[in-house]
Amino acid sequence: MDDGGARDEIGEPSPLVDLRVGPGEPGNAQFGELLERLRWKAGLSRADAADKLGLTSEYLRLLEVGKRVPALGQMRRFLSVYGANGAVEQISPQGYRQDLIVFDPLHGEDGEPTIVEFTSRIREARRRALGGPPDEEDRDDDTARRAAEVGTIVFLLTRADDGTLRKIRQLLEARID
Repeated sequence: MDDGGARDEIGEPSPLVDLRVGPGEPGNAQFGELLERLRWKAGLSRADAADKLGLTSEYLRLLEVGKRVPALGQMRRFLSVYGANGAVEQISPQGYRQDLIVFDPLHGEDGEPTIVEFTSRIREARRRALGGPPDEEDRDDDTARRAAEVGTIVFLLTRADDGTLRKIRQLLEARID
């Protein structure tokens, strides 16, 4: 199958997105409702779910009403704790990055999955550092450069060993003091 050319290693954002979630995104409330339905289907109270997820009940409430959005990295834990049918950070056969694919309990297991894209400045910077397309084209140049720099640093830190991380922390703490 022709994928329209080479893709970067983390894939281009999928054009087939049902919800975009993140800071200031309009899909946050709908996503919160979806999380709440997944919790109900699992038969968990908010307190029990929060305990299993390692969150406070209040924070889980904020997620479920759309006031906060979990990080994409937390979604594997949500799917596992809720026993939900879904996948995190999949690349479609067409080469598109699909952040979260989850089956909504309202539509049943035979229904169409909901595709969710997570947005964040760090994520955008990481994508730029790896040569991928940005989430937002109209970014202020200084903000974009700083976000790209932070993203590159975060990307490199994920690959550093513990000794290197300790040295970097000491260096940063010395500069701040």
